[in-house]
Amino acid sequence: MAFKTFVSLVLYCRNDAALERFLEQVGPWLTEHFELHELVVVDDNSTNDPTPLVRACATRHRLNAVVIRLARRHGVEAGIKAGLDRAMGDWVFELESPTVDFPLDTLALMYQVGTTGGCDIVTASGDDGPLRSRIFYRLVNHYSDLDTPLRTERLRLTSRRALAAMLAMREKVRYRKALYAILGHRHQHLRYTRTTVDSTAHRRRLNRETSSLAFDVLLSFSNFGLRVAHRLSLMFGSLSLAGIGYATAVFLFKSDLIEGWTTLAILVSGGFTGVFLILGVLGEYLARILVEVRARPMYSVQDAMVYHSAELPGQDAGPPGPYLHEQLTNAPAHPATLGAGA
Repeated sequence: MAFKTFVSLVLYCRNDAALERFLEQVGPWLTEHFELHELVVVDDNSTNDPTPLVRACATRHRLNAVVIRLARRHGVEAGIKAGLDRAMGDWVFELESPTVDFPLDTLALMYQVGTTGGCDIVTASGDDGPLRSRIFYRLVNHYSDLDTPLRTERLRLTSRRALAAMLAMREKVRYRKALYAILGHRHQHLRYTRTTVDSTAHRRRLNRETSSLAFDVLLSFSNFGLRVAHRLSLMFGSLSLAGIGYATAVFLFKSDLIEGWTTLAILVSGGFTGVFLILGVLGEYLARILVEVRARPMYSVQDAMVYHSAELPGQDAGPPGPYLHEQLTNAPAHPATLGAGA
């Protein structure tokens, strides 16, 4: 039985060999379970254009699909936001990789939990992620004041109300997990059994992009930087006091005073080290203030192809195929993101 709700599925991809298999699995599932649906594929400037694969899938399975091709590489967070800006569904699935390591029934379970359980955000994962992810989330959760703890998430389903509120936030560090947690909407996390042995295929690799994002999240969504600055201040202040105590003791109890250039050099070096470290942390915050003030667009779109295959009420179903082609640059948010809650 197909649900009447309009559901969107936003997928991020970049040179993913698993895209064709994903379309053959998830595409028919969408048409089978939802009368009103759309698949939004965001191509982050891949070497091979995924448009032919999506077009063939839309034709074969009568699938409503959108392909958004970004003008240059932007990364996962910016790419997903480009898809969310274009998504029109009352409920929106978010996937960061076309690797299907989950049972498709998990998507239906997430939808049922969201619609019948009163949750605006439903997430799912097969495990807690690698060690580096667990350490990162433990740091963020410890130093932040977020009510919802951050964790590894493979799938996410959000209501239109929660999605519109998240997209309306003006922060430039668009880490969706933290932004959804700030909103405070009801959230539920599910755990599924992975269907594939390789659990690392869909995970973000540890590279310059992910390490930079992790550093941004620590500074933007927690007081980690300020805590480090405070602890450095206390440590070097204690070192200075110890040096003062040592110099006083030498002055009082030794008759043959030795030149104090060694102690002075150590204290000066240690003090300046602490000062420069603290200034470095403050400089990072000033750099983020500059990013917020410049307000540059988060992504730029090269073009968007839309394929429509659903039969409209009261009309004859025409042959599936593209009905709209857009040339977009720095596309604004889709009007649907301003709609009411689900």
